[in-house]
Amino acid sequence: MEEVRLSEHVVVLRGSGGGAYPHGNPLRVTGGQTTVQLDSSLDCTRWPADLLLLSHYHEDHVVGLGETDVPVAVHHRDLPAVADWDTFRRYMNVPDGLVGEELRREFRWSPLTRATAFDDDEVIDVGGGVTIRVVPLPGHTGGHCGFFIEPDGVFFLADVDLMSFGPVYADLDSRLPEVRASLARCAEIDAAVYATFHHKGPYLDRADYLRDLAAHTAALGAREDRIRALLDEGHTTAGEMLGRGVVYRVGGRRPWYADAVEEATIERHLAEMG
Repeated sequence: MEEVRLSEHVVVLRGSGGGAYPHGNPLRVTGGQTTVQLDSSLDCTRWPADLLLLSHYHEDHVVGLGETDVPVAVHHRDLPAVADWDTFRRYMNVPDGLVGEELRREFRWSPLTRATAFDDDEVIDVGGGVTIRVVPLPGHTGGHCGFFIEPDGVFFLADVDLMSFGPVYADLDSRLPEVRASLARCAEIDAAVYATFHHKGPYLDRADYLRDLAAHTAALGAREDRIRALLDEGHTTAGEMLGRGVVYRVGGRRPWYADAVEEATIERHLAEMG
């Protein structure tokens, strides 16, 4: 894991493969004598921090945190899913049995019963004039958050990953209107550096950031167009549209979770379209 300095008080922990899933790129923020880490990852085997702030409860962000006694905090909407395996599975629609157990082993998942909750727009005083402001970006999960680090002007978007594949909003508490509002909020935030947990960035040029954010957002419209075309062809339910190119390309790679993600995505669009 390579540490790359983004600003005076912030470094990114570059994961394998540039942080492509299942890996990721957490941040460490230092102010005064205090260090705060934003998320964990598969490449983390130690956590030299005084506090761990989680952007959300997904398995690739909480890796191994049961192995450390560093305090952990997450948005109150996501707290139940980091504290209990059955709740995590239910929120994520993870099947019971071998798939779930393999997921649990790969990400060294264990219940974070000691985790505490933070609320919308909460500000964490790191020390030495450095602060971390919670930026609620719900939709990916109910409590998904970004973080804005000042005075450096670093915006951590977490799983608003800016890939042209588009947003993922298939969990129990995912809401499509919240996805749209969160993407709009991302476009409004003016930062010196934009960092995501996966794949893209960091961005130092706002125009480049806005270009990729627009491409990421455009996937919503493309999915809706495909659903309308399938409706015109006589496919009326999410099950009937499964595997027909709404989320994943026809004939492309389909991970184990593809059917569940695609079906939930289609259901959310159908509900919104009335």
